[in-house]
Formats: sequence, C-alpha cells, structure tokens
Amino acid sequence: MSNPLITRRPWLATLPLSLLTMSALAADASSITAEKPNRVITPEKTRPATSEKVVKKAADVKTEGIPPKATDPKKTQPAVNAHPVDVFELPEIEVVGNTPLGATGLELKRIPGNVQSAEDEEIHRHEAFGLTDFMNRRLESVNINDTQNNPYQPDITYRGFNASPLLGTPIGISVYQDGVRVNEPFGDTVNWDLIPQIAISSMELVPGSNPLFGLNTLGGAMSVRTKSGFSHPGFNAQSNGGSFGRQAYQAEYGGSKGNFDWYLAGNIFRDKGWRPFSPTSVNQGFGKAGWENDKTDLDLSFTFADNNLQGVGPTPQNMLQESWTSIYTAPDVTKNTLYFVNLKGSHRITDKLQLTGNSYNRNNSSNSSNSNTNEDCATLVSGIECLDSNGGSLIPGTFAATRTLQNGTGVNVQLTSDYTIASHENQLVAGGGYNYGNSNFSVASQDAVFAPARNEIAVNPLTTSVKINGQNTYSNVFATNNFSLFKWLHANTSMNWMQAQVQTTDQIGTALNGNNVYARVNPSAGFTFNPLDAFSLDTPLKEFTTYFNYNEGFRAPTAVELSCADPNAPCTLPNSFVSDPPLQAVVSKTLEAGARGNFSQALKWNFALYQTRNSNDILFLNSPGSVINGYFHNVGTTQRQGVELGLSGLVLDTLNWYLSYGFVDATYQTTAVLSNALGSETVTPGSRIPSIPQNTLKFGSEYEIIHNLFFGGDLQYVSSQYARGDDQNIFPQIPGYTVVNLNTRYVINKHAELFAMGRNIFDNHYASFGQLGQNFFQNNQTTTFMGPGAPATGYAGVRIHWD
Repeated sequence: MSNPLITRRPWLATLPLSLLTMSALAADASSITAEKPNRVITPEKTRPATSEKVVKKAADVKTEGIPPKATDPKKTQPAVNAHPVDVFELPEIEVVGNTPLGATGLELKRIPGNVQSAEDEEIHRHEAFGLTDFMNRRLESVNINDTQNNPYQPDITYRGFNASPLLGTPIGISVYQDGVRVNEPFGDTVNWDLIPQIAISSMELVPGSNPLFGLNTLGGAMSVRTKSGFSHPGFNAQSNGGSFGRQAYQAEYGGSKGNFDWYLAGNIFRDKGWRPFSPTSVNQGFGKAGWENDKTDLDLSFTFADNNLQGVGPTPQNMLQESWTSIYTAPDVTKNTLYFVNLKGSHRITDKLQLTGNSYNRNNSSNSSNSNTNEDCATLVSGIECLDSNGGSLIPGTFAATRTLQNGTGVNVQLTSDYTIASHENQLVAGGGYNYGNSNFSVASQDAVFAPARNEIAVNPLTTSVKINGQNTYSNVFATNNFSLFKWLHANTSMNWMQAQVQTTDQIGTALNGNNVYARVNPSAGFTFNPLDAFSLDTPLKEFTTYFNYNEGFRAPTAVELSCADPNAPCTLPNSFVSDPPLQAVVSKTLEAGARGNFSQALKWNFALYQTRNSNDILFLNSPGSVINGYFHNVGTTQRQGVELGLSGLVLDTLNWYLSYGFVDATYQTTAVLSNALGSETVTPGSRIPSIPQNTLKFGSEYEIIHNLFFGGDLQYVSSQYARGDDQNIFPQIPGYTVVNLNTRYVINKHAELFAMGRNIFDNHYASFGQLGQNFFQNNQTTTFMGPGAPATGYAGVRIHWD
C-alpha cells in the first residue's frame, strides 16, 4: 500500500524516509493545497536539488519564470502553522553552482558537462557511513582504491584521477567545502575524515579541467555545501551498530528566529576493524550561525575533528590466500585534528547584481606513525629470522613518525551580474582570491623489532631527520559568462589566471631551501543546445539537452614533490627529503560532449564522452630494488578518455532505481623509462596506467513493500586493473569483483524509524588495490601486495526526529 502523500507527490518517494516520515508522511494529504505545476513541495526543506537556501535566494538563480526573491526570513522557514504554499514557491529546477563559492548558479540545461549532484536525502537513503562510501556506490566513473584498509582513508578515483589522503599519490581532483579548498597545503592530499558528512546539505561532482575550480582540477572538482538552520530545521538523531564492534552516533539540530538561524551537528564513529591493528575513532563537530535580510546573508561556520585512524594496508597475495585477515606489518596510525572557521556572505547590490565572498582559517594537525620493514631482512635466508631478531646487529623494522602542522587562510570574492545584453539573458561572474598555506613538516624514525603477530615494537627513541617549512601562495583572477543566444542555445566561456608560489625552508640545514613560481591562464568554452525547444517539438522525451565543452587546468608541484625529485637521491616517503631539481607544472586539456533528458519520472538519462590529456604528469617512482624509496618525476603525456551513461527513475510511485556505467581508458602517451620496486621498466604509448579499472557498473533500487516498510539494495561491479608499479603491463591484473549490499527500513511513526543494512552480503573476497613489491618475510619473493575488501558485515539502528 502506497503512502497517500507519496501517491499525490510521486517525487517524494525519491527522498529518504528518515527525513520525510518524521513529520511529512504522517501528515494528511488533504492538508496540502492544490499545487501549481512543477512546484517543489519538500517537507522540512526549503531548497530544490543541489542548492542551499535557494528559496530565500530566488533571485540568485538565473532562470526563466522564477518568482521574485522571498524577502522575509520568517516566511522562508518551514513552520507547522504556515500554509505550505507560502513556503514553496519555486519551480522544480536543478541548479548547479558554477563557482566554488556557489552562492549563485545556473540551470542544469545551461551547464556544458555531466555534473553529478546529490542532496543529503540521497546520501542518507544509501545508508552511507561517509561521503566516499556514497560516491563509490552511486556516482558514475568513481572508484575506490583501498590502500590503507581504513573506511575513512580511501583513494578516490574519478575518470582516472585521484583524491587521496596519502602523500605520493598524484592528486588530480580539487575538493571544496562551502567555497574553501580543503586539499591540504603540503601535498594537495584530501583528508576525507575531516569533512563532516552529517552536515552536508548537497554535493556536486564537476567533470573535466574546469578552470573556475582552481589548482588541481585536472580531472574534476567536488563541491560540498553544508546545512543551515533555515534549510534544515528540527532535531534529528540516529545510532547504529553491528559487525566488528562498530558503533555510530549522529545528531543535528537546526532552527531560526527572525533574521537569525543556527545549526549544530555531531558525529561519533567507533570501529574495531575487521583486520588486526585497524581500529577507527572519528569525532566530528559542526556549527553554523547565520543572519540575513532581504539583501544580505552572512554565515559563520566552524568545523572540528579529532580522529584516530589505523589501517594495515596491502598484504602479499599468498598471505591473503592463507588468511583473508592477514597483515604484513602493523601498526600504521594517523591522528588528525582540525579547527576550521569560515565566514561566508553575500550582498545584493541591486536585483541583478550580487557580491559574494568568504574568509577562512583552517588549522590541521596530522601525526602519523608507519611501520616499515628494513631492507636488512633481505640479507637473511628466511623471514622467520627477521621475526626472531631481538634488536641485535640486525634491525628488521623501522617506525617512521611524521608530524605535519598545516594552516590555510584566505579571502575569495566574486561579483555576479544578471543584466541582460541586447535583450538576451546573460550571467557574468568575475572575481578572484588570495589563499596562503603554511606547513611545518618533520620526520623522525626509530628502530623496531617484530612481535609474532608482525606488529612492530620500538627499541630506541625517535631521531628527527627532516624538518622543513613549506609556504604556498595561490592567487587567481577569473571571469565566466553564460550568454543565451536563444532560449534553446547557451554559450559559456571562462578564464582563470592562477599563480602558485611554492617555497620550502630547511629548518635543520639549507639543502631543502627552494622557491618556485608557476603561473598560467586557463580557458574554457562550451555551449548547450536544447533541440526540442529550438524546433518546438512535443515528444515523450523531455528536457533534452546536448552540449560540448573544452577546458584547461593545471597543477603546480607541491612542497613534498619539489623536495623529493632527484632520482640520484631518492626519498623514503615521507621520511626523508633532499635538494632536488624543480618540477614542471602539470597542464590538463579536456574535451567533453554529451546529452541528457528524461521520459517522465520513470526514466531520466545522461550520456557523456570525454578525453583529458595531461602534459608533464607527475608520478612518484620507486628506486630500482626498493619498495619504499623513490622520487617524483615528470613523465610526459598521459591520457584519460571514456564514456559515462546514467539511468534513473521512479516507477509506480514506489520503486526508485538507478543504473550507471563508466568506461575509463587511462594510458601513457609517450615513451618513458620508469621504475618500480622490482627495477626499471619502459612504458610506451598505449600502456595502461595502473590502479584504474576500465569498467565500473552500478545498480541500485528501493521499493516500498508494504505501507512504511522499504527494502533496497545496490551492486557495484569493478573490472580488473594493473597493480601499482606495473606500468609496463606485464604482470597479471588484479581480478575484477562484484559487491552487493542490502538495506531496509521501517517507519514506526512520525518520530521514529528502524533501519538495517548488510554489506558485501555474499562475502566476496576481492581486492580493490594492488602494488608490486618484495616479501621480506618470504625470502625476498616478488609478489603483488593487495588491498583486501571487507567481508560480509551487518548493521542496524534507529532514527528519531522532532520538529
């Protein structure tokens, strides 16, 4: 039996009951007055998809037929006694933020690219414990390489480009939270555990080398916007637990009074880990206070995190065959602490002119302790002798302890004009920013021996070997213009001048001193064409848009890369650095063409073709015969090209479903001599880049079996991939795999809901990552180290809600 509210509002079935049923599904359908065509009526939310506070900022969006901006904050808040139509007066449109600040945006039909977006409802509907988990299970061309085997420390790949928390990974995706770039200053890494998922209002994954998203946007950019008291009023809390000692607690509260609003959220996550020495402890907090009137909107937010993440990383495949939980060495510990303050504001100068900006300060302290085998073990006949060593003349293991203190601060502003040009609609956005990052990095090491469980035990004090300061200054000036030649043809042009100054100062000697400046103008040009509007065709196919786009981006070498770039003096990542020749900046150029549309609510679709070519790509190369020593090097031209296809819909008001496919062909385009842990290798044009599977297929659905009882599931298929280090493609690939997850939920009443989920329900033993190496515990045997996937697990919990 269908819920009467969903029957009258079919699109409501696409939202999670954790948010809807707490008040909306219990409401009588007759309480909602007759709706106007295409009106969004979202219980307890005041924005259409992918945009925060859009109801309060109607004039921010450049669209046809949108009513004037709501000017009274009291009228923009959902209220129990308020007439529903008074609250929801916007047409149902998809709005995409076209700059990181995201205060203004464009209709999706004006965006020349396959932008993927999601709101908090969809993230929660997947019962995702984190943002990366949702991306891996739902978004096209996204895949996880589980290098650390910790749920909060995955390598995310998108269209063959990486966003990772690990130094040494070539980063090609920029990540923003409320307009602030959160790639860390020292190595452009992304600490996923510092982004509070519970506070996410919406997220967008922007494809290509979009210059407006600044440095590191080689293959794409991700923009996250957080909740506010106006957009998410009321109290929500949930707890769940299950396999391997997992416990998770979340709570959020939002509200408003007059022109003021507030929002508070917290997340506590505990997990013992399914492998030895791999517990996780995550503590996140987020708060936001805001004030606004009819012209000005100010939000001050604070993000806090104090996390302890432990993972044991990849293990030789023959050891995994003996036991799926086996480890190579342990422990590997990362402790992250974050204090992040962001002031964001906008002021409407006129009805068609708006000034937006932010100012922030972000402090991150990261301490890690990594266990490593010492190459002295290779001199022994048997690895057992390495384990039996008690700290004599042979030193079998080493702890590398790093401490990274990173501070980022900056100011970014933009001016948006919606004035028409010769009676043609036009949106012009111009702005710029100054962002400064300061990093203090130190490395200490200590000798260690192995316990029988292969965990290391230190035998002497830490000795500091490296202490450097890195300073990054990033400046940019940009402009982007979207001009409507006709209502069915829109042209988009952009440019962004960026300058990056990267300075390193050796705090022990002078060998690591350096100062490098990189600057470039990055352009973009594209168009969207709506053929149905152009020819006034009335067909079952609706909102049909085709597009083409070309853009360029670049990535400046980071302090860690510039300090470790000499093949004659390799580094142990990240525990030693030398004075090195400068690296060249990476330049990316992307072409994309595609189309999207829908056949009613039952079937929405999108299709995209793309190609990105990088010149002067930077990789971390192993020194011959070494697993951990290496250097950064420009390797010439690489290419990622592929296809994306997405299908989704709502059938019979009770069945939500989606199906997506991504094909990524990532190859070297020049001949180059590289090296891995086994020695030198020569790559030629056409050699596949490791750790990038060519095919990903994702399917998911959710069905209302009986009234208020929902059952759903999802599947991810990932094809084979070459192990990291096998750039020559001569070793067997890591096999492809399929993972199936199930979830169910039952709405007790408007205040409570029960839910449960099962992950990898068929207990498939699979590996999402591989790396060539030598097993010192088994006579220096050449092998592939693999990152095993978690076995079958189950969790259950409860949600509560009050207005």
